[in-house]
Amino acid sequence: MPRFHTQYFIITVILFVIEILIALYVNDSFIRPYLGDVLVVILIYCAIRAFFDTPVVATAMGVLAFSFLVEFCNTLILFPYLVYSTTGWQGL
Repeated sequence: MPRFHTQYFIITVILFVIEILIALYVNDSFIRPYLGDVLVVILIYCAIRAFFDTPVVATAMGVLAFSFLVEFCNTLILFPYLVYSTTGWQGL
């Protein structure tokens, strides 16, 4: 059910700005690959809670499952094959 939560929205915006700053200015072997991933998971959770009145545990488990799926695909190196460019789908 849609419902706007101001606190979660503010946290989402702050985390999004932090993620942009990390992407632009941090190029190391810990903060960008690991801390950035953790912050994205929190950002997704807060974004969902900002606009929808979903149960806390169900939302957390859904975001966790999604993040596990992304990391699993990362392990299999599937994302380069799922890139769309101006010439069409690349890879598969």
